[in-house]
Amino acid sequence: IFIAIQTPPFATEVTFGGPRVRGGNSDNDDKGDDAIAEQQSPPSTKVKRSGGDDEDVSYSPPPKEPTPTSRLLRSLRESNLPKRPYVGPGRPNANDVDIAHPWIMAVYPPREPENNAPLMGTTNKDENDAGDEVEFLAIENSNCAVECMQQFIDALVESGRAGDSRMGVHFFREWVAAAIGPESAASAKRGGEAGRSKKRQKRIRAANEALPLGSMSLHNFAAGSVRTFSSMERANVGCCLGTLDVTGVHGLTDSILTNVVCSGSFPRLRRLSVKNCRKLTGKGIASLAKLTKLCALDVGGCFNVHPDDVVSLVRSHPSTKRGRLTEIYASGLGWTDVAMEELVDATGGHLRGLGIGFSPYISGPGLILTLSRLESTLDRLAVPFCPGMDDAAASALGKKLPNLAILDIRGCGKVYTLSGMMGARADSASAGHLLVLARYSGISNNSLEETMRLYDGLACILDGGGSGEGIRR
Repeated sequence: IFIAIQTPPFATEVTFGGPRVRGGNSDNDDKGDDAIAEQQSPPSTKVKRSGGDDEDVSYSPPPKEPTPTSRLLRSLRESNLPKRPYVGPGRPNANDVDIAHPWIMAVYPPREPENNAPLMGTTNKDENDAGDEVEFLAIENSNCAVECMQQFIDALVESGRAGDSRMGVHFFREWVAAAIGPESAASAKRGGEAGRSKKRQKRIRAANEALPLGSMSLHNFAAGSVRTFSSMERANVGCCLGTLDVTGVHGLTDSILTNVVCSGSFPRLRRLSVKNCRKLTGKGIASLAKLTKLCALDVGGCFNVHPDDVVSLVRSHPSTKRGRLTEIYASGLGWTDVAMEELVDATGGHLRGLGIGFSPYISGPGLILTLSRLESTLDRLAVPFCPGMDDAAASALGKKLPNLAILDIRGCGKVYTLSGMMGARADSASAGHLLVLARYSGISNNSLEETMRLYDGLACILDGGGSGEGIRR
């Protein structure tokens, strides 16, 4: 239903028919993105590129009349179609398996935050009890129109055809209309604009707080650049964006993160994934303190970010003081026992989800001593490819972390059995079901079968599956 045809360079934005006036050498050219982001000013239409040339980044107003695609999307938003599981393009990739991803997915129907039980599917239902609802994963806070637009984004990224000509300011304006309704989208004010007094900015934020929240994924959008995020800013996506996944957007830099995403235009972000955004450094991560409502953050794979940068952010973040920053996923940054201890201390004991994998310098005793401080809260733990994780550490954590519901020990070749962990959990009255991702670990099929004969409440995945299995939100 989307108009998405092959277009030459300099083409106008073809999605929804709105022209976007801009120059440059290529639709996806990202030269000078930092210079554009640093000098971006909403009232201005010309910005200097690093090469010295002016670039026109002005945008035309919305079309006077909704396009046929817009009308179809708005009818979808108002429809009463039943909610269905969201299925993205392509087959699940074993490399994308993660206890917190897909980042924008949530359990439907919504469940209580403390509920860590496995999803209740058709296999768990009593055939004679037709009244039980089946649980599945869907886009968080979505409707049919938002799901349709997310499928369009996913299809463009999967096919390698995503770019500013299809995902420009008009596209994102339509996303806002799909998320909150065309009337609310027309009346919503954009925050973070220069020249407005603090009192007016505060009134705008208060008015936008009443709007519904939406979720958007630009996962692996390799062509993403400052123009992408500026288009989102111009379209006022921030008035209703609560969850954003920019995993693998390699064009995301410190300047874009600081001057666009954290400039005040996205004040309602609660969950943000910048996983594998490898141009980011500690400077960009520090700017995330401006996202005052942040509850969950994934910076895994950002190899120019160091553990000290994450610890400093957590210490200074307003959400930490309020006990709201409860999920930190930061695998692959080179964690040590000392850095891990500093992180746990900085969170004030509120962590529910923690990821510190790919850390050869973390020891088993360090894991036990530090994570035992999160006994009453931690229910999701990812320590993949950590040589310090062995059978002794697993058994001790089974006793120290009775609330643990999701455990990722992929690549931990010194873990040969889960019997010690499950035996320690059996002594705790609060221990519930446990899901373990254990591909490339030392656990064999025979060992797993023996453990499952002895203990109930265990599910363990030894192959490349498990995509989305760890989501309980």
